[in-house]
Amino acid sequence: MFEYKKLTAFVSALLIGACAAAAPTAGALADEAESTAVSETTAEAEASSEDASETTTTGSPVVGDEWGGEKATEDKEIKTAGDFSYSITTKDTVCIEMCTAEGPDVVVPAEIEGKAVTELGSNAFGKEPHKKYETITIPGSINYISSVNPFIFCQSLKEIKIEGSSNDFTVKDGILFSKDMKTLVHYPIAKPGKSYTIPDGVDTLGTSAIADTELEEIKFPSTLEVLGDYAVSTSKNLKSVDLSSTKLSSTGNFAFAECSALTEIKFPESLVSIDGGAFWDCTSLAEVTLPPHLVHVGQNAFLNTALKEVEIPDSTSSIDFCAFGYSLSQTGEYVADDSFTIVGSQGSGAQSYASDMDTESGYQNKFNFMTPDQYALKKEMASLKRKDEGDYEFTEKDGGAYIITCTASDSKLTVPETLDGLPVRGTYPSAFSSCTAEEIILPDGMESLREMSFYNCTYLKSITLPQSMKTIGNNCFDSCTSLVTADLGGATEIGEGVFTNCDLLASITLSGNCTSIDNGHVPFSNCYGLEEINVTDGDGSFSSKDGILFSGDGKTLIKYPINRYGKTYEVPKGTKEIAKYAFTDSKLIEDVVLPDSVESIGSFAFYNCHELKKLRAHKGIGNIGEFAFGYIYNEEFDTDNTADREHLAEDFTLYAPKGSEAYDFAKKNDIKVVTGTVRIGSKNISLGFIIAICGALGAAIIGLVTTIILKTRKKRKKAAEQAERKKKYTEKKAKESEENKNEAE
Repeated sequence: MFEYKKLTAFVSALLIGACAAAAPTAGALADEAESTAVSETTAEAEASSEDASETTTTGSPVVGDEWGGEKATEDKEIKTAGDFSYSITTKDTVCIEMCTAEGPDVVVPAEIEGKAVTELGSNAFGKEPHKKYETITIPGSINYISSVNPFIFCQSLKEIKIEGSSNDFTVKDGILFSKDMKTLVHYPIAKPGKSYTIPDGVDTLGTSAIADTELEEIKFPSTLEVLGDYAVSTSKNLKSVDLSSTKLSSTGNFAFAECSALTEIKFPESLVSIDGGAFWDCTSLAEVTLPPHLVHVGQNAFLNTALKEVEIPDSTSSIDFCAFGYSLSQTGEYVADDSFTIVGSQGSGAQSYASDMDTESGYQNKFNFMTPDQYALKKEMASLKRKDEGDYEFTEKDGGAYIITCTASDSKLTVPETLDGLPVRGTYPSAFSSCTAEEIILPDGMESLREMSFYNCTYLKSITLPQSMKTIGNNCFDSCTSLVTADLGGATEIGEGVFTNCDLLASITLSGNCTSIDNGHVPFSNCYGLEEINVTDGDGSFSSKDGILFSGDGKTLIKYPINRYGKTYEVPKGTKEIAKYAFTDSKLIEDVVLPDSVESIGSFAFYNCHELKKLRAHKGIGNIGEFAFGYIYNEEFDTDNTADREHLAEDFTLYAPKGSEAYDFAKKNDIKVVTGTVRIGSKNISLGFIIAICGALGAAIIGLVTTIILKTRKKRKKAAEQAERKKKYTEKKAKESEENKNEAE
């Protein structure tokens, strides 16, 4: 940003030099070091020119403007010979300082006082606009022309000639070029013709090279690389400029200033800088498309144009004071157009410029700012042909009616199937934003809801979309603060942030054919009251299990509802991935059981789960994203240091095998980790403790078994003895009976 004092001097010089004189002010006609336009070295030629172009006998010396040009030197003797004032250079040659001839044809001599005329000073043919000269002939001995174009005030000049052979310059059709035809030095202001094609091979247009002409058309070659300051300025009949095939990287300062008829400009993709005042006072320029890689826009670049809005690419990081949205009053004061619109991305240089301020100079930009999407929508809405029927404003498109605005005040609103005989197919943004209905029923056949269609419907409690629905735009139900249930019907594409600020939303039902939610981001991550997500049967990209959102094949757990009931959740077997942000902000969850099938845990998967005090990770988990677990959001973090935002949960413990990915993650992040445990029920028990318990239990069991065996053996022995005694007793009785029987016989 230019300093204010420099700015004031800049404007003053501009008004005096360019406006009052009705011709471009002096600028720099910089000769390339390798150019054959100067036979001496660049440094020698500049020094010679500086020495020769100043005077101590005729008022203040001429000085190039702040953008470049010659600098004043001191104590130069000015001599006169006929119609010419001149000085002697350090090379003992002549520099023409001023011509006083009345014209119309001026011939510069090849010699004065026997010395060769080799240079033309900045004021060689006048200090102010005049119409005296129609042709100017310069000698072939000229090898240096002032860095401030000496022809710029010759308003009747039709032709430039060279007398004799020149090693440094050439003329083609009365136009002055460098000898190699790479630099166009000057196109005579009054040269007849309405159109001019710059020859192929020209890579540089010098200062004021084609300025103040009557040309209506200029064709620029693909070889063009440099535009000098004021190069095409004050060409008041020039209506369009096509630079798209050139190799320009910058425009040059005031390159097209005061081209008041200019309505179209096409830039090359190579352009990275639009310099100061480049399109100053191009009062007919109402639209411009900036090049895609533009980095810098200079001070006053589009001052006093007809632009009311401009889209600025993300690459543009530097935008100087008054570049856009300003005009200059008759008293020389800058006047901001507060209705001016800046279009750019959030956080870009464009957004900064829209509200830029400088306390030292006392200015403050207050321009409207829009993102490209907002700007495109604005243009789209402005182009619609609108119709009215009842409470509905709509437009016809592709044989259907699309609702623009609904003003109905019903508590239960049934949207008609047709409007003006056309089937209702969809909505435009914010179509129902002014509705106070608690329930809205959309007709079958409706296919699309644009972004923010129901934005801020604060009374809406439930919504059921038809199965014909295909797409739901970004933030469609944003800020529906009373919404509790939402059935999204047959929608297959669901935009970003559809339920932002819907804190009471408890239940969402999705179509089984849905293929896209939130543009691949984490779906429904801002629904803090959500208890369940259900997906109907279908062949889409999503499914649900117990109200939890999974991928269609069930292998990825995508989103666990933030306010889901229950303190413990056992992830289904077969699940391979816990997605990014899957459990983030979950309010109630205290315990999550991961099956052995899980192979990866995404970034922030269990982030900010305040009630989750433990997590068990098995050895097969090979990929763990940043802040996956063990972290909570730091409410008091330093906004200038976002690294403080993620805070370690003090009472969180990870249970993982030593040497596993999870163990290494915990150690790296200073998370408490415990190894050598097994999960029994809901508890993680130390293996050492279990072994000790098992040892004691084993000894007890062995003792018990031994006792039982001994008792059994003793019991068996006693029984055997009893059986033997019984046997002997029986045998004894039998014998006695036999003996008694024999005695009786």
